[in-house]
Amino acid sequence: MSLFDAVKAGDAARVEALLDAGEDPNPIGEGGRTALMAAAEGGNLRLVRALLAAGAEPILTDDVGETALVIAAAHGHPEVCQLLMPHAREDEADLARQLLKGSGNLMEIPPGPPEEQPAPSETRRKLASAGAYVSSKLGDDGPMKRLGRLLRSEKGRK
Repeated sequence: MSLFDAVKAGDAARVEALLDAGEDPNPIGEGGRTALMAAAEGGNLRLVRALLAAGAEPILTDDVGETALVIAAAHGHPEVCQLLMPHAREDEADLARQLLKGSGNLMEIPPGPPEEQPAPSETRRKLASAGAYVSSKLGDDGPMKRLGRLLRSEKGRK
């Protein structure tokens, strides 16, 4: 059984045994995803802790440009986000907070902007959209996908 299979099955004992045997904690799988990203997506705290302790890199990104933190936030796992937040860049942390705000989960992830934050201005939205468009024309469609996800999440919460 591979590390990915053990993570997807939620088999913490097997994951820990594989890691103790020297298995690479940062294998790259389908879509550029790591085992840590799979554990974060599933919201499995024990697996995330084990992978981090074994040296899994929380700053690695998948083919879309998302880290384990953003993936955990997109799937509504604030406890996993708390573990990953200290490793995040500021923009990733802000995106994670934004994704978690409308999920109905507790937002106990310090530090951050106040709960009641004004909506981004139309000018800021246009600038973000233009930047994502230019990035996609240069061959990097990750910013466009992240912008689309953020805009869709905002529409669903208003």
